[in-house]
Amino acid sequence: MMTENDEPRTVTPVRFRSPGHRSTRLSLLGAFAVLLLGNGTVVYAQQPQESQPSATAEQPATPNEVTEGSGYTYDAKGRRDPFRSLVSGPVDERLRPPGLKGMLIQEVSLRGIVKTGSGFIAMIQGTDNKSYFARSGERLYDGSIDFIIPDKVVFRQEINDPLRLEKYQKVEKSLYPAEEGKK
Repeated sequence: MMTENDEPRTVTPVRFRSPGHRSTRLSLLGAFAVLLLGNGTVVYAQQPQESQPSATAEQPATPNEVTEGSGYTYDAKGRRDPFRSLVSGPVDERLRPPGLKGMLIQEVSLRGIVKTGSGFIAMIQGTDNKSYFARSGERLYDGSIDFIIPDKVVFRQEINDPLRLEKYQKVEKSLYPAEEGKK
């Protein structure tokens, strides 16, 4: 109790430390230093066992099985495949018809132009390294031959892009491709 003559005392905060506080801190620092600077050996509770392949374990799938999708097929049942892009062209080569009708315009190259009494005939080399004679109006997989003139063939390529207004674009293949950029 305070009386009238007593002066108020200032109280300083006291930290409570355990008697071995300083020694505990030093021992922890020492243990940490031993781990960092020690001989580098690490002791595990249990020694890691090296796994040996057992004869009954399943063998991993070969790369061919993974890429071919072993065991899974998609049954469309009249619907479109949701995993195929709407913009890109066909992916499956087996769906294309044989010959020139199964080749894309970008896949063929112009090898020659022949003049006949009824017009011009283009000699086109396909991806199968065979030469085809094609007339104006003949179909390819993604378009048709629009017209043939003495030094080039103009194709009409179909575009399957819902965002474009034009559904066709003209693709020219010159008999002399080195002269295309010199105009």
